[in-house]
Amino acid sequence: MKFWFAVCLTFLVSISAWADSDPKAVVGPLKIARDTFYTDVSKFNEGQLSEEELVVRISEQFAPLINDRVIALRVMGRFARQATDAETDRFTDRLEMSLVDAYARGLAAYGGEQLVLPDEGVILKPGRAMVDARLEAPGREPLPIQFAMGFAEARGWMVENVVISGINLGLTLRNQFADLVKSSGSVSGAIDSWTFESVGAN
Repeated sequence: MKFWFAVCLTFLVSISAWADSDPKAVVGPLKIARDTFYTDVSKFNEGQLSEEELVVRISEQFAPLINDRVIALRVMGRFARQATDAETDRFTDRLEMSLVDAYARGLAAYGGEQLVLPDEGVILKPGRAMVDARLEAPGREPLPIQFAMGFAEARGWMVENVVISGINLGLTLRNQFADLVKSSGSVSGAIDSWTFESVGAN
């Protein structure tokens, strides 16, 4: 599951100020990032990039593409109300680092799957959209992917959640955070316990 989530998230790019209600604009950045990723993989396969260099390049693409603050608050769930501003900032940083590390390394094991994107996303309301896509590989059933996208004025369209074959990955991470709060006894303890393995366990 970690690998599929990695593939999905890394394709999401929205560094341009796309219109917040244009359905084609939602998908445009995904296609750009997909092609960029395929180019990097080709260079890796041809020996122009080492595995570590490929991981670094994936990380550099991925880090700016997620709305880390929104995702962090959703992962914290009801515990976000208990957290101080400093704790929320700390968890946002830790979550971003763990996601980047887990999924960049997962993507280094890419095996030729193809991300098939629609021509348009579905605008739910200005600034909110869904993109229904699928991952295809020879000899396998297509894997349905649903991207939840949010629009930020300064950064354009960014990923806020991913659902893979009906499995809500944001909810999965939220449950993991709640378990850490329970086992550690506090929100601060859960934040301290959040690591690469917290995400890599998916």
